[in-house]
Amino acid sequence: MADIVRRQRLSRDSFRALDAMEQITDPHGQSFFVIPRGAGGKQARHAVRLTYLLNAGTGYGRTSTSNDFPETPYGVAEFERIVQRQRANRWSYDAVRAICNTGGCLVTTPNGLLMGLGGNRFHAQLTRRAGTMWGDLFMVNVDRGSDPMRRLREIVEAGRISPGGPELDRVLHHEEIHAQQWAALGSIQFPARYLAEEARVRIFGGTNSFESDAGLGDGGYQ
Repeated sequence: MADIVRRQRLSRDSFRALDAMEQITDPHGQSFFVIPRGAGGKQARHAVRLTYLLNAGTGYGRTSTSNDFPETPYGVAEFERIVQRQRANRWSYDAVRAICNTGGCLVTTPNGLLMGLGGNRFHAQLTRRAGTMWGDLFMVNVDRGSDPMRRLREIVEAGRISPGGPELDRVLHHEEIHAQQWAALGSIQFPARYLAEEARVRIFGGTNSFESDAGLGDGGYQ
């Protein structure tokens, strides 16, 4: 962590941005932070990076032997990769203010992503299966009820999106790979190619290659 802090020219004061945010802890002690209403994309990106630094790792692989991948070591190289991915997916942070100001909720995650629940019907239409990744933004597909914040807190504290599903750290690892795919292909090419894969699977069978590359077990597909 010291190497990252030094290279990024961070200080103790840099982490005070998280002091104003509600902290939620998962069953393994990993910290998530609630993005406050009125926050913009730049503030959210900064909070996401600080959350990765503070947790000193994603927690993936610490409690399960059935994960699809080995855990990526915490360090400078991984932090810089997350920063580069954020830059490529910066368009997705434009939605932060709209989601938070229309009754939705977003939290930072140890994986360097945002996870959220929408506050209106339009946002609800943007999710499928257990959830959908949009750039760096993972929108969970569950009944948000009358209080999305409480529902999101329950998910983090339970460590699972739904009973019987994979642990949240595995799902977030899966979704972070999707974020990498978004960054590599862009906001137009990725959805076009993903939907083409879905069409191929429906016609000929098999598995969507984007899901396979992200880990079928981690994503809850097997």
